[in-house]
Amino acid sequence: MFRRVLIAFLMIILLQGISDACVGKTIYIGHLDTREDEIISNILSRLITERTGTSVKLKKFNDTGAIIDAASSGEVDLVVFDSRKVSSFSKTVDFDKSKNDFNTRYNLVFLKPLIEQKDDYLVSIIRKDTLKKFPALPRLIEKFNGLLLPSIISDLVKDVEKKGVKDTVRDFLKSKSLI
Repeated sequence: MFRRVLIAFLMIILLQGISDACVGKTIYIGHLDTREDEIISNILSRLITERTGTSVKLKKFNDTGAIIDAASSGEVDLVVFDSRKVSSFSKTVDFDKSKNDFNTRYNLVFLKPLIEQKDDYLVSIIRKDTLKKFPALPRLIEKFNGLLLPSIISDLVKDVEKKGVKDTVRDFLKSKSLI
């Protein structure tokens, strides 16, 4: 009888610990008020939620300066910028120089570029604190490397006009076997 009570007690404690591990974990993704940025952010959001169970909330901004300020202050955890947006802050298109600049000035870390062609790239930028809380996040985001080419994004924009963002994102992720 004592063993059964002890085992039941231990199971309750164990299950309580597991449920507390996911409670309150939310990632905030910032994006500009453009259709392309909205689609990319929704793709990341759906992938993160489906694969990790973590809640993701999207925040829309009118300009890149507001996103950088939000990321620096902790209001936003993750953004995706192309080389033009990055160069407007670091004054260079060189990936490595921009990477170091964002790290020292804004406490933000560049992940591997999702697309990279000469000095043109698309990169996820994450807060250092978020990286510590979600160490597996870079590997998950890297599943998009090479998948978000400009031609694919323009096709997704056309699909959004017909089906809406949520259905387009779901269909895209399923077609790539990511969910």
